[in-house]
Amino acid sequence: MDTIFRVFHHAQYTQDGTTLGALLSPIPPTNDQSLLRRFYKDSNVFDVQSDIAKYIKSPQSTLSKDQKNAWIDIYVAYWKAIGEILRAESGNHRNDWAIKVYEAWKEVVSLVIRGYSGSSGFQSWTLPVLYTAGKYLRVFAIKADEEQAAKVGSGAVKMENDEIGDDMTSGGFEKNERLEDAARVINRVFTLCISDRAPMEESRKWGLYHTTNLLFKTYFKLNSISLSKNCLRAIQASATDLPPMSHFPKAHIVTFKYYVGVIYFLDEEYQRAEENLTTAYRMCHKDAHTNK
Repeated sequence: MDTIFRVFHHAQYTQDGTTLGALLSPIPPTNDQSLLRRFYKDSNVFDVQSDIAKYIKSPQSTLSKDQKNAWIDIYVAYWKAIGEILRAESGNHRNDWAIKVYEAWKEVVSLVIRGYSGSSGFQSWTLPVLYTAGKYLRVFAIKADEEQAAKVGSGAVKMENDEIGDDMTSGGFEKNERLEDAARVINRVFTLCISDRAPMEESRKWGLYHTTNLLFKTYFKLNSISLSKNCLRAIQASATDLPPMSHFPKAHIVTFKYYVGVIYFLDEEYQRAEENLTTAYRMCHKDAHTNK
């Protein structure tokens, strides 16, 4: 645990949101493939709360009491989720590994949301934590639904890159119980961002387009374009409260414009579809061949 929490405190001190978000990934870093296994083996179900509290409440920490308690809860849930993933990789879950992993990760996401919405009030620079949590909730939900549909687990957790093209069809709502559930959780993140009233420099609104893109990807996978339109209408209604689109990360806007273009295309509003898709194409990085 020492490695993870040493990096955690440095990221907090330097306000490095990217590193803080990466620390909550269920995939170990390429330069330290055993990191998560060591993290899990450093504690047990009886002592994990106190073990993690010891690191989070370190004298070097600049966090408030509420923030410390929120991070302790998040990392305890993360430790449990990593345990489920490791058991899945070893084949100990047999046919139900993906469902167990999904439920464990859902608890991580719920506690991350609480960290932003409660008295702990995580700052806006930590938004990559929210991105990581939401991204893998969707990944694990899809795996869990595939497992349930097939009635047979694969016996190992296999991650995939989450490209724009992943995708628009998945069958029907009755076959996607966990993905529907994940969509409801991600929608809570969307509401958390769009309804924030903090000053703009500290606002969660900076996470709005990234979260909207994740919802779009999820709704398209569920073949529920109407729910995507609801998100789009909510953003349009809040336009005067948002920073100019040019102030957001370009990657967020490229994906957003792509999905908005597809929505308009499906509504047969071809001129607006072309405008948004063209903007997405022109803004897309020259090396992003998969997205183009």
